[in-house]
Amino acid sequence: MQNMLIGTYSQNGIYTLQFRDGSLSLLNRSDTFENCSCLSYFSNHIYGIIEYSERDIYKDGALISMASTLSDQHAFPISGKGPCFILLDDIRNLLYIANYGNGTIDVFLLYVNGNITSSIYHKQYTSHSRIHHLAFSEDKNILFVSDLGDNKIYAYQIIFENQTLALKELSYYSFANGTSPRHLAVYLNNVYVITEDSCELYHFTFSENTGFHFENSISIVGNDRTANDTGCAIRISKDGKFIYTSIRGKDCIYVFSTTPELNLIQTISCFGKTPRDIQFDIFENYLLCANQNSGSISVFARNQKTGFLQYNNSYHIDNPACIIPYEI
Repeated sequence: MQNMLIGTYSQNGIYTLQFRDGSLSLLNRSDTFENCSCLSYFSNHIYGIIEYSERDIYKDGALISMASTLSDQHAFPISGKGPCFILLDDIRNLLYIANYGNGTIDVFLLYVNGNITSSIYHKQYTSHSRIHHLAFSEDKNILFVSDLGDNKIYAYQIIFENQTLALKELSYYSFANGTSPRHLAVYLNNVYVITEDSCELYHFTFSENTGFHFENSISIVGNDRTANDTGCAIRISKDGKFIYTSIRGKDCIYVFSTTPELNLIQTISCFGKTPRDIQFDIFENYLLCANQNSGSISVFARNQKTGFLQYNNSYHIDNPACIIPYEI
């Protein structure tokens, strides 16, 4: 069995939903924290970020933690502004925070019991940087970073000794201005990037010795792109065969096969407006889509052999922004 954590861009906070046979039902909700745009789950603990708040103490954002029952809630100030993504390293017990507002990364250390210590690392990029997404290599020894503002992606070797962290730059790739690399998906030595402004899907191979190698790119929406279209989320199946992307404006999910090269195989409505996040269930039998501006989560049945999606149902939640599955 599994549940879904839902973060929202609203004062409604965080939801826990039961997910069974492709249907969602409410288990619990906490409205202590608002605008929780990204969440993570580890060992019966929930970690997340407040992107911004009307409350003065959280106006520039904060890191939050709570038990899986949505109890024992805590908030921690961060030095960055406008945090937009959180990544958990369960090997080193670290939490990485990407700060969009001022182009920085913060890293926090977790105690064995799941509690959070103070920040142990802060990385500042340029004044134009907008750090938007973080992803690990399969062995979690490499950290990939997307900088939407400076149109770059980076790869760092993670060096962690005696509770001291260092990120050694291995490679970077510069995109054309106006491209805006937003989110990443990693499979083995393949790195896929969805761009926000140009609505493209990029494929790179990566090695520690040679860095990023551009393989190819493809327009997600083709010649039908308008000024209202922006790339948003990307997911890759565990077998690396299928990539799923969402485009705001078009309000559609685009499915690609990856072999022998990127190939668009399906376009399907997200059955809502502004698909902020897309996420597999644990077993990848379903894909869920958080439709921010229509206040709904759409559930699609997924054919694991063909990659195709079929709309199943929708569940109402105000301004959903993030979907995280966890097993119970």
